[in-house]
Amino acid sequence: MAETGKLVQDETEAAGISLGALTSTAGLMLRIAQLTSFDNFFALYPDGAIRISEFTVLMAVSENPGIRQGVLADILKVKWSNMTMLVRTLEDQGLIARHVPRSDRRAVVLTVTEEGKRQIAASRDMIDRLDREALSMLTDDEHAQLIALTRKIAGWPEKGGL
Repeated sequence: MAETGKLVQDETEAAGISLGALTSTAGLMLRIAQLTSFDNFFALYPDGAIRISEFTVLMAVSENPGIRQGVLADILKVKWSNMTMLVRTLEDQGLIARHVPRSDRRAVVLTVTEEGKRQIAASRDMIDRLDREALSMLTDDEHAQLIALTRKIAGWPEKGGL
């Protein structure tokens, strides 16, 4: 993260702007690092590939068959209305199936279809590779440290599920 701070400092100095002590605040640096990572990632992302938001939901449902839509929205910090739109899109594409359990008619549980499993198989390696390329300024150890630190900030365990 020191490298990202240096990049922000270099860019702001080149533009004649000083952010002073702000470049030492975690919140700002996380935000700038996130946006930089996204810019790098999407510059590499091929046209016509599954949207990353859709892939995220698809992968999460694959790892947690029968997860409730609202629980998934809460874990991913996505507004429920946005999650509903994402799930509908994935359902329309035949990648996810929605079911209302008899035990709770208010809930919606999700499962991945066979087509969804094929989409995951076709996309997972590419997304992992692009994520690593987008952060190529980090060594493998720094990348692992970044993942560990962001998991900690999110309140997620070091390894495995939530």
